[in-house]
Amino acid sequence: METDRTTLPTKRPLRWRSLHAEAVETLREMIIGGELAPGARLVEAELCALFAISRTPLREALRVLEVEGLVTFYPNRGAVVSTISPEEVVQQFEVLANLERIALELAMARMKAADLGRLNRMHNRMMDLYGKGQRRECFQKDYDIHNRIVALSGNAVLQDIHAGLMSRSRRVRYFALHSKSRWSEAMAEHVAFIQAINDRDAARASTLMRDHVLRTGTLVGEFVSGRSDASPDMLSRADPAAE
Repeated sequence: METDRTTLPTKRPLRWRSLHAEAVETLREMIIGGELAPGARLVEAELCALFAISRTPLREALRVLEVEGLVTFYPNRGAVVSTISPEEVVQQFEVLANLERIALELAMARMKAADLGRLNRMHNRMMDLYGKGQRRECFQKDYDIHNRIVALSGNAVLQDIHAGLMSRSRRVRYFALHSKSRWSEAMAEHVAFIQAINDRDAARASTLMRDHVLRTGTLVGEFVSGRSDASPDMLSRADPAAE
């Protein structure tokens, strides 16, 4: 017996979905990079004109960013860039620290020699950038190393949770390097846990990783305390030698 079938159209345009995805990515980068400061109103008409899109994909993009904690909606005011709470920062990093501890334990049990080699090359590149005083580039490589370790865990559930938290914490993570002394301290912490990984000491490596991320969270929380408008360009104002 032949079942009824619905005849589908030959065309299935989904361009608005790609616009929605591009709007999410662009707005996310504008917020993380400080181009849109915490507390700034996100006026739909202005953003639609900027991106040359309609309100539908823009509103969908704003809702995604609301879930990520980057945008807040207020009655009679609309969407604004979320302010940064030091308490929330500390809580995020408490979870991240333990996720990355578990991720490193799993990664060390599963990584191959080629994986370790790549991780070491990433670390060496980061240290090279540190030696040259290239703070933002060094930060990005640091960020990449943490994500690479989580990827090497081979645990998709952990990776999904971690990706969400990293997205929310990315715009404040850089504040941990607000002073040269902390930047040097963070690099020394990296050297220590990378050495433990090469020594195949999973217990020591994972503990060092957890402590490194917790320390980052504590310092970021302290930096944004009383600075609800904290944004990346604040670094150059707080520390003229930051760049």
